[in-house]
Amino acid sequence: MPSTPTPKDRFTALDTLAVVRELRARSRARVDKAFDLPLGGWSVVLRVPGEGRLELLLVPGRYAALVPFGTERAEELSPFARDLRRLLTGAVLERVTEPSGERVLELGFARSDAQGGLRVLLELFGTGNLTVAAGEKIVAVAHVRRWAHRTVRVGAEYARPPSRADPWSMSRGGIEEVLRRSRTDLTSTLAARLGLGGPLAEEVVRRLGVDGTTPAAADAGPRAVALQDAIAALLSELGERPTGFLYAREGVLLDVTPYPSRRWSGVEGVGQETRPTFSEAAHEYFRTVVPAAPDPAASQALAERREVERMLDQQRTAVVALEREVDQLRSDAESILVHYSEAEAAVAAARRAGAKEEPVELELDGRRVRLHPRRTPRESAQELFEESKRRATKLAGARGALAETEARGSAPLGVSARVDRRVRSEAPRKVFWFEKFRWFVSSEGAVVIAGRDASSNDLVVRRNLKDDDIYLHADLHGAASVIVKRPPPGAPEVTEATLREAGQWAVAFSKAWRAGLASASAFWVNPDQVSKSATSGEFVPKGAWVVHGTKHVLKDLPLAIALGTVRYESEERWTAAPESAVRSRGTVRALLAPGAERERAAVEVELARELGVSRSLLQSLLPAGGLSVRRA
Repeated sequence: MPSTPTPKDRFTALDTLAVVRELRARSRARVDKAFDLPLGGWSVVLRVPGEGRLELLLVPGRYAALVPFGTERAEELSPFARDLRRLLTGAVLERVTEPSGERVLELGFARSDAQGGLRVLLELFGTGNLTVAAGEKIVAVAHVRRWAHRTVRVGAEYARPPSRADPWSMSRGGIEEVLRRSRTDLTSTLAARLGLGGPLAEEVVRRLGVDGTTPAAADAGPRAVALQDAIAALLSELGERPTGFLYAREGVLLDVTPYPSRRWSGVEGVGQETRPTFSEAAHEYFRTVVPAAPDPAASQALAERREVERMLDQQRTAVVALEREVDQLRSDAESILVHYSEAEAAVAAARRAGAKEEPVELELDGRRVRLHPRRTPRESAQELFEESKRRATKLAGARGALAETEARGSAPLGVSARVDRRVRSEAPRKVFWFEKFRWFVSSEGAVVIAGRDASSNDLVVRRNLKDDDIYLHADLHGAASVIVKRPPPGAPEVTEATLREAGQWAVAFSKAWRAGLASASAFWVNPDQVSKSATSGEFVPKGAWVVHGTKHVLKDLPLAIALGTVRYESEERWTAAPESAVRSRGTVRALLAPGAERERAAVEVELARELGVSRSLLQSLLPAGGLSVRRA
């Protein structure tokens, strides 16, 4: 955790929940008028039974507050303020939607001439927005926004922004999974992955009594229990009528919370004051916080962040839609197979009725399933399964893209540009002959190369397997050909150590990795034992070689590799190789083993961000299949 807490410039999710609870206690309030606020935002005047007039302040992207009537207003009404007054005057507040960990305030109003009711949506994240909908159509909006999946403009369908996981109701298992999959520190993980935001993440870490800079994945199980308890305690302290707490130093306000904050305790010169309601404290705080005009670099970074938020909205919606489609297709196919006799009878009846191309619709387990009259039900089910596989492939790609965008979104403004510049500046100036293949340098200094595909498997042997070299191959069909090059004159000869490193490397880049094996075997032979000549009548496909004679087997080679940097002829390179080879010539940055393939994209994104390299570089170094990562 930083030594000085992060100042707050907008609502957290818990602040939003506090205002929601204040508004729920004023049900049946009636809208009187609407005004512009001098520094931006709008005021909606409410007549509350038994309390008189209150003002609901709505400032997109920053805060909301329910305060006593009498707030300063702009002298003239803007067009949007006129729309608010026209649409809401006389409406009765009937519903305040649970925000569920989001920074969104959604209010439901009823008015006699508004069929379907009115909804007011205040967005408190990003640049913010304020939208009014009648029924299912938007009738007024402060700022027009367009995404591929959602349009916010007058006349468009009303839709809430895409939602994230709710930190208030997340199970211990869910919290533990978030922590285990993280490759960043605890505070950053809580802020970005759990959706708490910086100030609230710092508060939770302070309550845990741990160092927020420690890796989030450390002690994930016990820490998930403590986190759930800390979040529950915060919700309990909030109460149904939240009190406001202000924190100031030498008369300058630093923070506002709906609970007694601990992140400011111990900070020299900071004192705490209370207000009857959180809204009053929030209004007092935020009207003193005037955002400074950003410099050009900050403006560019902010534009990039807005683009990331737009992409996140689009990608989250796409992932949800694909998940639904995959589930629908698989369920339809399974229903056909479970009720095969019914499906077969329906197809037979359609054929007797003369149906040829028109699909037959049948209800199975409450599902409307479509069958083709020219195909058997099994063939229709198989088509559905195949289509679900294609959609699942798209879903994996969409999840990977979402994980990459989330990683960009959780980084500080402008950090991605700095990383890209650093990667370009560190690009190697000299290209070695072996870099066209997979390669590493053994702990004894021998260059080891292998093909990347069938074509380079042929090339690596035809052009590079010389006398005194050694040929290796994983004891699995379809693995790459590996060559240990003979050392230059005067250099030490290779020993069993280099052969086992090359063998371990060979099995890591074979099918054994994708299969998730713990170990596998390889063998080595001399160059004169390798040829394209097969026995009569046999065909040797492209990329394959025939090995004659005795094979020297290397057993129980672990499927594990190290990722790091090594120096070769005064040049530094990234490499993926056995740990002993990397440590002898450079620095190990991460140790890798097989993992769940469906999580590969997310692991790649986090690993690239942690190491400060591009994802494409990682993909060029690592074997195919899932990855599990542990720190070096």
